[in-house]
Amino acid sequence: MNGKVGVVVSANASTARFGVRVAGEAKALALRPANLQPAAEAVDVGRLILKAAEWSPQSHELFPEAARKRAVEVMRLGYLIAWDEERFDSREGAAPELADIWRGFVLPRVVVR
Repeated sequence: MNGKVGVVVSANASTARFGVRVAGEAKALALRPANLQPAAEAVDVGRLILKAAEWSPQSHELFPEAARKRAVEVMRLGYLIAWDEERFDSREGAAPELADIWRGFVLPRVVVR
């Protein structure tokens, strides 16, 4: 209606005719921070859920205490394997990159809620 807002005041189903009264100019919906707050909170909650879905060093604090303790135990095993001088006798200090691989691939699959 060319920017005008119409209100249906009568309708006839058999003739498909409507009586319309022009109510005035159409106004854009004003999006204020108060209107957006629930949506912003939902997005924040969604991000938190995704962040906490799989164990990572960044999501460690979001896991229950038992799972965090398990992560520490499993990481200690990774360090013991990585720094086993008998296993990696060709290197001084063994294989430190194994600890990074352990943290990135083993822990997320072993540590669960």
